[in-house]
Parts: sequence; C-alpha cells; structure tokens
Amino acid sequence: MMASDPKLKAEIGPDGLAREAPVIAYTEKIIEEEQLQLRKYIEENYSKIRDVEREFGNLTMEMKLTAGPKKAALEHLRKKIEACTEKIHAAKLKEDEARKAYEAASKVVKDEQAVKQRLCEDLNSLVQESSNTQYARLEELKRRLEALNPNRSSTSIQQVHEPETKSVVDSSPAANANQTHPEKQESNNGEHGQKPATAEGESKAKKKPQIQGKGRGLGIMNKGRGGWTGSGFDVDGRN
Repeated sequence: MMASDPKLKAEIGPDGLAREAPVIAYTEKIIEEEQLQLRKYIEENYSKIRDVEREFGNLTMEMKLTAGPKKAALEHLRKKIEACTEKIHAAKLKEDEARKAYEAASKVVKDEQAVKQRLCEDLNSLVQESSNTQYARLEELKRRLEALNPNRSSTSIQQVHEPETKSVVDSSPAANANQTHPEKQESNNGEHGQKPATAEGESKAKKKPQIQGKGRGLGIMNKGRGGWTGSGFDVDGRN
C-alpha cells in the first residue's frame, strides 16, 4: 500500500540515498508536539494532585490535632443539652403540681364561701326567730302590763260613756318603760304609797256624778285616786 501511495514513496537524494517522505516527517513532528503537550499536562496535573495531597495531609493532621478538643466540646454541649432537658421536665412537673394546688385552693375557697353563705343564712334565720320570739314576749308583757294598769282600763270605760272628753295618752310607751325599768315603777309605788284601784273603785268612779261647766260643753271629772297615766303617776288625781 505504501508503494501505491505516491506521497509515501521515498525520495532519492542527490547522493543517491533514499530520504524520508515529507508526510512521515510531518507526522513525526506532530506526534512529538503531542507528546510534549501531554508531558506538560501531566506535570501540571501532577503538581495539582500533589497540592491536593498536601492539603489533604494538612487537613488530616489538623483533624487529628483538634479531634480531642472538638470531641470534648461536643460532649460538653451534649451534657448541657441533657441538663436543660431535665430542668424543663422538672419545671413542667412543678407547673402541674402548682396547677393542681391552685385548683385545690380554688375548690377550698368555693367550699368555704358556700359554708359561710349557709352560716349567714342560718344566722339570719336564728336572728329572725329570736326577733319574732322577743316580739311575742314583748306583746305578752305588754298585755300583762295593760292588764295591771287600772288607769288605762278606767280611761277606756270613761271614753265609752263620754265621747266628748279628751283621749288618754297611749300607755304602750309606758309598757315598754315598765319592761325596761321595772324597779323604777316599784320604787315609785313605794314612794307614793299608792296601790292600783280595784274593780270596785272603777265601778264607783263610773257612778260619780259629773259636773257640766257653763258654756264649755266638756265633762269635768271628779278627782279620784292617782294612777299610772303613761308618763308617770298622777299624784294629784289629774288626767
């Protein structure tokens, strides 16, 4: 095939020796250039690889030197995180206990308020019952004092027969005064030496004639025995 291609035929020089074809020389030149570029590329890459290996070695050395402190720091941080977790758990437990205590205290307060309300109602009921009882006793004492007060009875009889005479003062304050100061009434009775009039005295007082004043139209009552008038004893027999 080389013989058939005229470009590959060897040339014969002036000295009669065969010379290489120009194509072969060109090809060899290109191959040499390619090899040179390849060597340069390999050298550059090899230098880069050596730089990477150097950096990797430095990093490995640095990791070996800092592995211990970093491990200690990581362990310290881990312990701190665990301590914080335990504190949070304890705080939550305390919060639950405080909530339960607050609920229990609120329930106790409500129960005490309910008990207080019931006691107040019971107290009001007792006060009302006591007031009613005292009022009933007061009315009973009032009736008894009115029964023992002859002047009030005679005055009531005179008012029935003499509608034009003046009304006698109500003896209910006197009854209260007698209830409050019974010893005062007894001392007054002892000083004046007067006794309540009997029913016979009342009937005699009714039968006494009445003297009509001229031009007045008011009945003048005769003086009788002094009695209780509501504001004290009538020592002179006047109403």
